[in-house]
Amino acid sequence: MMSNRWQKLRWTIPLILLLTTIIDAALPAIFPSAFLAQNQIVVSHITLYFIVMFAFYFRDDWILGYSFTFGLFYDSYNTTILGLNAILYFIVAYTVLKMKKFFPKNAVVNMMLFIVAITFLDTVVYLFYNQIGIGNITVITFLTTRLAPTLIFNIVAALLLHFPKNWILNWLGWEDYIIF
Repeated sequence: MMSNRWQKLRWTIPLILLLTTIIDAALPAIFPSAFLAQNQIVVSHITLYFIVMFAFYFRDDWILGYSFTFGLFYDSYNTTILGLNAILYFIVAYTVLKMKKFFPKNAVVNMMLFIVAITFLDTVVYLFYNQIGIGNITVITFLTTRLAPTLIFNIVAALLLHFPKNWILNWLGWEDYIIF
């Protein structure tokens, strides 16, 4: 049973992360602009959602390698600076792996960790881009035009992904999953 689980994990996790990286690039482009105010930007973080989920529900440290690898892929696919998201995805996965023993394994905690991860990731990217001179927006502008719409969009996306996530976790061998 354990080798069957490992075989599923070995090919399913990279496939899911590959597909979500591609979806992350396409989703904001097809998101209706009628839902956004002028100058607001939505950044999809479905890849980050699954990295947080896999790090939270599974004990294996392989998620660290996958998070870094798919962070590099995300950078090469979506951004101009190679390595920033790779390092941040790795930090998020490592933090979730170390912190998860203090929390119950349920969807509410997973969602809260995802919200914290988005906030951390987008804030660090904002600060980094401001430091190197690529982005020159104020903190208030960042909060209102990028972070708030991104959080709302990704929370709704995570809620829509709740039941597919349950199915994926059960299929991959997670049996003690608490459904609220």
